This record gives sequence, structure tokens and C-alpha cells, in this order.
Amino acid sequence: MNKNAATQLHIYSAFFVLAGFVLNRGVFLLFLAEKGMPVTEIALYQALFNIATVVLELPTGLIGDFFGKKFSIQVGVLLLFFHTAGMLLLSGPFLVVLSLVEALAYSLQSGSEQALLYEIARNAGQGERFLTINARLLAAQSIATGMAIVLGSFIAQVSWSALYVCVSVFYLLQLFLLYPIERTEATRSESSEKGRFDVAKIFRRETWCIGESAFAVLLLLIGTSMLDGFYGSYYNLNQLVFDAFDAPVSIIGIFFGASYAVNATAYIAADFFSLRFGKRNTMLGSMLIEAGLFMILPWFASNPLCLFGLSMVLCFLPEVVYITSENLIQDAIADDLRATILSVASLVRALFSAVFFSIFGHVLGLYPIQIALGIIGAIAIAITAVVSLKMVGIQVSKN
Repeated sequence: MNKNAATQLHIYSAFFVLAGFVLNRGVFLLFLAEKGMPVTEIALYQALFNIATVVLELPTGLIGDFFGKKFSIQVGVLLLFFHTAGMLLLSGPFLVVLSLVEALAYSLQSGSEQALLYEIARNAGQGERFLTINARLLAAQSIATGMAIVLGSFIAQVSWSALYVCVSVFYLLQLFLLYPIERTEATRSESSEKGRFDVAKIFRRETWCIGESAFAVLLLLIGTSMLDGFYGSYYNLNQLVFDAFDAPVSIIGIFFGASYAVNATAYIAADFFSLRFGKRNTMLGSMLIEAGLFMILPWFASNPLCLFGLSMVLCFLPEVVYITSENLIQDAIADDLRATILSVASLVRALFSAVFFSIFGHVLGLYPIQIALGIIGAIAIAITAVVSLKMVGIQVSKN
């Protein structure tokens, strides 16, 4: 292994884990209320953030591939620093505008972070172990996020200003860790005489490192991202489901806090099962088990404790699907459009997450909890069937 490349991997791994240590993640909406924003403006903030994230995903992915993935991540972190400072210094309608800055920042990072990790690992001679590396880093990041949420809530009780100053310091630390990272690719302007960016190349066979039709694999990417959007919507829906049983806020908080530990376990489990059964089979098996659990979900609606336990499992398996599908997609794409293609996945995920959550909320409002969960389960089975059939019909990689 190249010593410098190994050092790069270690430094970037530290950045990757630190990126999950966001102290204000669990209380940022409360901070907006503390700043005097009414509920309508807080809702507008979140709505603008979601819309802007969907709109910006593809353009920011192109930026990562055109100017370099490291550059895209650096600009994203810098924007988050300015966003945090703005949250402290500004008030009123200006806070709502900051949602667009936050959306742009996260969009700049979303495709490039995983793409850069893959390329750094490969350059360090660890390409075959990427799933293991990714699983361990995502597990560590999940634990860091859970710890940050708890610590951030305690700091907020003492001082909101202190909390946001601490958040700003951590963003500066992220920039410090990114500085020595070397660019893993030539930018588009350096690698092309005319510096043209050909988006249509996404649909061409040479962009993908496999023998299958590029369009077929792109459909697979969209399908798994849609499924991930569904899973994410159900995860958030648990707040309303538990509330329907008049569960105390503390119990709901325990569920979501524990979910980060569950995520960490899922990433390690995904690596364990992939080594024994292959990534493709692990992903398919997890999808089918998840669909089966959604099928029996309505029968647990009368027992809140059992529903709590089942919902935790329903949060575990999607993370196995996510990391294995993301790894398969990484293996199937070439470097020059890696960030763009991963941004397409994030775009589809965010779009369908918003759509499904709206549908789920409407269903919960119209029907009793047991019928509502039955409808949600039927949707899960239908989506899983479509994606599974596509997965069976395509050989994404030898694993």
C-alpha cells in the first residue's frame, strides 16, 4: 500500500466521522423557535430546504465532477460555517433565506463525499475492501451523530450561542482536515481540450464499468434510491405513529436516539453478510425480509411495545440495503461522473422521501392506524417487488 495514499485515507476517514458530529442536529428547529420564528416560518424554512435540496442535487454533483470532489466538499463545509454564523447573527425573514444556503451546502457534499472516499480507498489499494471501510466509517459516523445530539441538547440548555459557536468550530476543524487531502482526479477542464461537460455521457456504456446496459443500471440506481426514500419516509413517520398511541415524547426520543446505534450495527452486519453471501444477495435478502415485515406490520398495530420493536428492525434492514446498493453502484461507475451519478441517487431519494411522506401522512389522517399501516405495507411490497425483479435481471458486479 502506498504510504501517502494510506495517510490520505486515514485523514479523510477522520473528516468523514467528524462530519457526522453535528451538535445542533437534534435541536435546530427549537433554536429557530427560540429566535422568535412562528411555526409557519419554521415550516417554510424546512419546505424551502427540502425543495432546494432536490433542485440542487444534480447541478452540485456536476460541480464535484467538473471542479473536483474535494473542492465541492470544501465549499459545502464553508457554506455550513457561514450558515451557522448567520443563524447566530441574523433574525426574522433572513433566517428563512438561510435554508437555501444550508441546502446548497449539503447538496455540494452529498455526492462528492462518498465518491471521494471510494477513490481515496482505491488509490490506497483498498478498493476491494471498500464495503468494509465504508461500513465501519458509517457506523462510527452514526455513533458520532447520536453522541452529538445528546451533547448538543445539554449545551443548548446552558446557552444557544455557545452551541452554535461550538458547531462553527467543528466546521473549521473539518476544513483543516480536508486541506491535506489530494485531489483524486483531473478536473474536467484539465482532462478535456475544450473543457466541455457532457451530461449525456451518463447514459453511455463507457461511463459504467460493467457489461450491462448503462441505462438498465441507471434504472436500478433510481429504483434502489426510490426504495431508500420510502424507508426514510417510514422512519420519520414513526413520530406520528407513536404519537397516535399517546407515547410520551421521552419514549419517542429514546427510539430515535437508539436508531443511530441500530444504524451502526446495520453497517457492520452488512459487511459481515456481504463477505459470506455477496453484496447483491445481501441486498436482495434484506429487501425481501423488510417487505415481509411490512406485510405483518398491521397485526402489531394493537400492541405498542411490539410495534416499537418491529419498527426498530424496520429501521435496521434499510441501512443494510443502502450500504450494499451504494457499494454496488460505486463499483459500476467510472470516476469522471461519479459525484454526478451519486447526486442523482440523492435527488431521487429526497424527491421520493417527500412524496411518500406526504402520502403516508394523508393515509394516517384518513384511516385507523391498523388500516393505514396495511396500506403502507402494501406499497412497500409493491416497490420491493419491482426493484427485486430488476435486481435479479442484472449482474451489477461479480459480488
